[in-house]
Amino acid sequence: MRRKSFLTDAIVLVLCFAFISPLSANGQSKPKLSSKKEELSRIKGNIKLYEKKLAESNKKESVSLARMDNLEKQNLKTRQMIKKLSSQMSANSASIAAVEEKISAASNRLGYLTDQYAQFARSFYERGRMHDLELILTSSSVNEMLVRYEYLRKFSDQTKRDMGSIAREKENLTDLRSQLDARLVEQRSFLAKKSQEEKSLTSRIVEHRRLIGELRRNKRVYAQQLKRSQGAATELERLIQRLIAEEASRKKSTPKSTFKSYDSRPPSLMAESLSGVRGHLPWPVSRGRVVAKYGEHENPVLKTVTLNYGIDISVPENSEVRSVADGEVSRIFWLPSYGNLVIVDNYNGLRTVYSHLSDIFVKEGDKVKALEPIGTVGESLGGSILHFEVWLNTNKQDPETWLSRK
Repeated sequence: MRRKSFLTDAIVLVLCFAFISPLSANGQSKPKLSSKKEELSRIKGNIKLYEKKLAESNKKESVSLARMDNLEKQNLKTRQMIKKLSSQMSANSASIAAVEEKISAASNRLGYLTDQYAQFARSFYERGRMHDLELILTSSSVNEMLVRYEYLRKFSDQTKRDMGSIAREKENLTDLRSQLDARLVEQRSFLAKKSQEEKSLTSRIVEHRRLIGELRRNKRVYAQQLKRSQGAATELERLIQRLIAEEASRKKSTPKSTFKSYDSRPPSLMAESLSGVRGHLPWPVSRGRVVAKYGEHENPVLKTVTLNYGIDISVPENSEVRSVADGEVSRIFWLPSYGNLVIVDNYNGLRTVYSHLSDIFVKEGDKVKALEPIGTVGESLGGSILHFEVWLNTNKQDPETWLSRK
């Protein structure tokens, strides 16, 4: 009975080493999500702002351009919110999977050492001290005897230390997984709320299309839209002039030793001059037809002549929009009658404008490659239209002279 009790005590001792080793959680493993939370909070604030404006416009007038504008803005912000939450959830899921894999490996190592130590304890119980003494006395030399003695002494101590270390590692990883699980539950809850909001937004999209249909039948609205378009074109010109002035200011304030020459810019506009690029740029959409060319146009409803500073390409709704050349996203903006737009600095004074976007995949400062997707086309008052402009410094260009022939 005494020997059986001794073996039981030894195994209990093993389990104590494995599971009762206290250690605080590793603070360095905590994900740093404060900046992402701030960004999500900012987007959420924008959504609430557009909801308020939408409610105000609903009270003022049942059919208005303002309501259409607010629906477009809110739609974009909601899409951005959902994408950011989904991205964070994917990152956290990957982190949790990695932690669980580490926990499994640590548990396996701990189980192995526990078995080894239990076998050692059982052998010690069955053979007693005489086995150790026999192992030492049967050594062929004094040196071998000392080595065996030292091995027997260190075996038990090292095994205990190993089990204690792995038990602490397991506790750390378990605590980390709990933290990540809690964050994931929180984000899933947030995403569920945003998904529900997008469901309600889907009904607002139906309302948006109904509203557009009514606006298209209202001649007074066409006059308002024409006036808005003229004002927006002027504002876009001012915006591009400000971008040029900002770029010139940066160049002026940049020391010559650190100023980037054209050699550091993308090869598509470095190997060839702009004259060589003209007429060879890819189209911003894979398919579609030009329904309004650059220059003067007579409005079929108002019978007035207007100027189109770009081209309008009719495409299927939600068609992907691509950058026509390498460049940098210099501004993401919203303008009446232009909707959500992206301005890309394609270097050497060349800039391209993409408007009437329902979704935007890039952010300001992003580097983009030729044919890289930057967004999708949404439904506007004129239809599912991509409005595309090309600027050379402050001069408006006919985009079709820069694009390759189809």
